[in-house]
Order: sequence, then C-alpha cells, then structure tokens
Amino acid sequence: MIYSGGTAGLRLFEMSNASYTHELLNGTRAYFASLGLLFKSPESQVRIISGSEEGLSGWISANILLEELFKNDKPLQTYGVSDIGGVLIGI
Repeated sequence: MIYSGGTAGLRLFEMSNASYTHELLNGTRAYFASLGLLFKSPESQVRIISGSEEGLSGWISANILLEELFKNDKPLQTYGVSDIGGVLIGI
C-alpha cells in the first residue's frame, strides 16, 4: 500500500492557492492509480497531513532509526525531535 502526505509547505500553499493544491493532489492520486499499486482509498492515501501527524511521523522515524522502538530487552526510552523548516534535530 502507498501513502503520500503533504506537509507544512503544502499546508501553507493551500491557503494561498487551494485550487492548484487540489489539482496537484488529484494528479498525484491519478498517477499512483495508473501504476497498478494497491490503491483502495485515494483520498486518504494522498492528502495533506496535519502538523500533529507530521510531528508524530518524525518522532517515530527518528526513534526507529536510532533503534529505540520495539526493543524487548529493556524499558522503552525514546528521543524527542524538533522539526525546524525541514531540518530534523534530535534531542
């Protein structure tokens, strides 16, 4: 299954040009659908994600890369992250 989420830049662009953003998302959905991939719910699989979803995705990604999630041998200890304009900083 494929998912594509637009982040802060696309959220801002949508405020100034919603019709273009709508066309961009629909074009992306049409392209993915043409590839023959498992694409059952285009509206939810290609969309603009919220800031909370973006932050959570960054946290999950960082902690998976640092191998802190899914450890069974010790208590869960994770790292915080801060996303500043596309730059991910680990804390």
